[in-house]
Order: sequence, then structure tokens, then C-alpha cells
Amino acid sequence: MINLVPELREWNLTEIQDEIRKRAGVEMRRRELDVYYYRIGYTIAFPLPLTASPKMDDLPVGIQGITYPWYTWLSWSLEERWRLLHVAWRRLGDGAAGALLQRELAALAGWGQSCEKPGSASLATAHIAGCLALALSNREGWDSALYEKARTAAGTMLERDVTPWFEREWPAGRELAERDLQNIRVITLARSAELARVIESPMAGALEARTRDALRAWFRFRRGKPPYNEGSAYDGFLMDSLTGWLAGEPGRDALLEEGRAAFASQAAQWLHLALPGRLDAQAPLGDVEPEMPFWMSALGRLANWYGWQDSAWLVRRLPPAGMPAALLAEALERGGSPKVGAAPDPGPGEHPHAVSLRTGWDASDVLAAIGLTRTEIGHLHTDAGQVVLGWQGRFWITDPGYQQYRPGAEREFSIGVEAHNIPVIAGKALTRRTPRLAAFSRLPGRGQRVVIDLSECYEGLPAGASVEREIRLLPGEKPLVVVRDRLKNIGAGVEVQTFWQGGTHLAWAFRDGWARLSEGDHALWIGVSPGSISAAGLDRHEGSRGPLTLRDKTSLPQGNGDRYWVFACDSAGSWTPPAEEFRKLIRQW
Repeated sequence: MINLVPELREWNLTEIQDEIRKRAGVEMRRRELDVYYYRIGYTIAFPLPLTASPKMDDLPVGIQGITYPWYTWLSWSLEERWRLLHVAWRRLGDGAAGALLQRELAALAGWGQSCEKPGSASLATAHIAGCLALALSNREGWDSALYEKARTAAGTMLERDVTPWFEREWPAGRELAERDLQNIRVITLARSAELARVIESPMAGALEARTRDALRAWFRFRRGKPPYNEGSAYDGFLMDSLTGWLAGEPGRDALLEEGRAAFASQAAQWLHLALPGRLDAQAPLGDVEPEMPFWMSALGRLANWYGWQDSAWLVRRLPPAGMPAALLAEALERGGSPKVGAAPDPGPGEHPHAVSLRTGWDASDVLAAIGLTRTEIGHLHTDAGQVVLGWQGRFWITDPGYQQYRPGAEREFSIGVEAHNIPVIAGKALTRRTPRLAAFSRLPGRGQRVVIDLSECYEGLPAGASVEREIRLLPGEKPLVVVRDRLKNIGAGVEVQTFWQGGTHLAWAFRDGWARLSEGDHALWIGVSPGSISAAGLDRHEGSRGPLTLRDKTSLPQGNGDRYWVFACDSAGSWTPPAEEFRKLIRQW
């Protein structure tokens, strides 16, 4: 297992074109669409073209007690396919790709429903609407009969599915609340509005107006205290659709000016939570699924519209193989991004659901991302103080990064007591999302520091108890991330447990009371004081899809004490733990 992280560099248009040709070629050869439902581990095949909407009776249960959203992941695969065929046709002159796209979109006329529930709208409706809007916006090159069939399918979907849903979910005149911004609702609204605009539907005016309302509500709540968010992946999911709609909105410039601060906050979140050496990966805090790259397209649009150099710098260094089709197409359409200068300032950053401490974006740089969830929004976890460590193109100290909705061991692994590395006190993990950011600063010598008061996040602690976690990032030849847990008045002899998850595919070893993680080239040493680490503490949770968990258990005889954890990045991959350096660091704290 050898680390092979390529050096960060700007892509060029030839690479973008080659990636489009490669992926479009794969799509042209398909005879069926195999959709991987990664959350529950099912792969389901669908025929191509899909001349009728899939029958729910022909699909498995998925999760007992709910209607599983089989259409959603199907629509993600269809959108990626159709966008690739579209850009190959329109930008690369591939007539066969265009003909195939036209036939498949025209086949939507045979669908009797656009999501799991007939006569309603949801995410699949939204993704299909977005693809129809893209393809129908330019009639040139279309077969006339196929164009009319696709346009009829679009109008039917808006009238049959979107109209009753819209009247029920978005009643006119009601001021929008934070709960209205949930991603499914707004994505369906924005994509439907985009399609209605393109085909000049009678619904266009009402859908467009309500989408503007929703975007302005997002501006307002994103700037609130605490700021609205659903985490990096689901923020990207929402923003991909809203910025896609905004691209064709006549009042775009005014809305961009109105939303500058909110959009800047969003762009900074994606920029500063990107994995060093692998900028297409976001820190796994909350539901951050690598199968959801929507944030890249949204960031590309914002960087282009605002001329933000730091965001453009990151977009120009995303690997084309990791880009969604929408970003590939828009990069080609724009002729690339503007040339950008030096890398952004890597200092500490506060984001709606996290804090980032980082030394830069290259593989040799280090990111410590710390959870700071302060809202009761879905797709976020109760994970204030959770530390993930990114270095050399992977997350060495990690998080499940998702929640399994199916009951059982995997759900317990993904959101249970052992899912996060915050202290578990007398068997109690965090249950409240009420952390306080107590300190946040730079240190001499380019170090960075954050202190989070977690006292109010626990239920059932003794009166006067306090729990504080401090994290320091100390750069240098051997960068360190140091975590100090300060516990006061928690009760004499109370048991304190800590659970650290090592990245999937990393190898573990134990030496002289330390743990060692490696990938064959570099190593990360893990130490604790007071105490030591035993190999007996390593285990695999029965619900884990890969990470092993290092379990630690201690007690504080007087109910007070500091516990230090050090994570030492060793580029040489040595087999000697930095014990003396750790002791010196604690003495000088």
C-alpha cells in the first residue's frame, strides 16, 4: 500500500475534453443503467431507454416501513448520463450522442410519474426537469418530432406532478421559515422553475417568484445566528440547483449582489474543508458523501460570477476525473476559469457547522476539521468537537461521514456513541447541539488554535461540570495536531471513553504505548497523556464499512483533569514514536 497522491496542478481544456469524450463513450455503449444505491448497498438495473416510469412493485423494499427513494438515485445517474451526452453533442460535435439524448428525453413522454408517488414531485422530478430545461433551451439540431415529444413530456410533468405539489407545499403569501429551506423542497422548486421558464409554461411566473423568495430566505438564514446549513455535501446539493436556476434568471446580477455575503460564506466552507492533496473531497463531518459532488458545480459558478480568485484557484485544481458532468460542461463552455495567482490564505476558519485549521492545500499540508454543529437541521450530526485529520490525500482520523437510516449495527456505527471522538462521560455522548466557540486564533510560529466549550452539549452531568476541548495545529517539518480535553467536576471516578476512527485502508501498528497508522510511505503517530495506547483497544465495529476504531477508557479519581492526544505526521514513515517531543509539548502548554 503506497501513497500515490499526484501533485496539485491546473487542468487544461484538452484534459476536460478528453474526460468528456471518455465518459460519453461509456454512456454511448451502455444498454442498461446500473444504479448503485450506496447507502443500503443495492445495485439495481434499468433498461435504456426508459420508455416508462419504473414500477414501484418491481423494486425492493429497501428499508422496512418507508417508501425508499429509488427514483432519486436513478435520476442522479440519468442526469449525469444526459449531461455528458449533451455536452458531447453541443460542444464536441458528436451527432450520435445528440441523437441518443434526443431519443431518451423523448421517451419521457411514456412516463406516468416522475417520482415514487404518482401525482407528486420530488428530487427525481427535479433532476429530470433540469435535464429537460438544458436540452430544450436550444431547438437547433433536434429532430422535430422528438423535440415535440420531449417538450410534451416536460409540460405534462409540470402540470401533472409539479402543479399539485407546488400548490400544496408552497402556498402563496406565506413568509418562508427556516424549515422551508430543506434541500428536497427547494431543489424541486428551483429545477421546476427552470424548466417552466424554458418551455414558457403558465406555471413559470409563480414558480420563478417562489424560487426568488426561497433564495432570499436562504440569504437571510445563512447570515443568521446560528447560520443555516446542511453540511458541505447537502449545501452543495441545494446550491447546485439554485445556482443552476440563477444562471438563467434575468435578475441574476441584483440577486448576486444581495446574496454576496451568504454566497461568500458558502464558498469559504467548501474551500477550507477540502482535503489537502485531493481537493475533490470534503471533510467528513455530518452526511458528506463522495457520491455527491454537486458542490463543485456550484463553486465553479460562484467563482466565475464573482471573480473570486481563491475559489477559482481550487476549481482549477480539481481533478477532471472527479468532476461532475455539469462542471466539465461549464468549464468547457467558459474556456476554463480565469488564470489565478497564489494559493489562498490557509489560516483558521469558522464555518456554519465546523472550524478548519489548515497549513495549505498541497498533499504535504495538514487539515484539522472540527465539528461545530449548532442547528437541528437534518444531515448534520451532533458532533461538536469531533476532529478529523486530513493529510497526504486521505483522512487519517476520520468519521463515518454519513448516517445509515436502516436500523441495525450500521446505523449504530454511523451515529451512535462510538461514531465520534468527543469524550463519552459515564456512558453519555453529546445529545445537544449547543457548543460555544470559546477561543479561535493564530499562534506564534504559524500555529492555529480553537477552543470549544461542550459543557451544555451533555445531558445529566453534575451541576457545575464543564467539558472543554482545545485543538492546536502546529506546523513544521513534522506537523502536529494536539487535542486537549479538559474535564472539571464530572464526578469522582467517572469513566471517560474516547473512540478514534482510522481511515479506511490504513494499516495499524503499536509501539511503546503509541499507535501508528500508515499507507506504506507516510505514518501518523497517535499518543495520549496521561496513559498509553494498547493494541487491545483496536476493534472493528460490526457496522463499519471499513474504518477500525481505537477505543480508550480511563477515569478521573477526583473528577477533574486534562487529557492530551497528539497526532504526529511523519513523512519519513519512521518506526520511532515522538515521545520526547510530546512530553516537552505538554510541559510548555
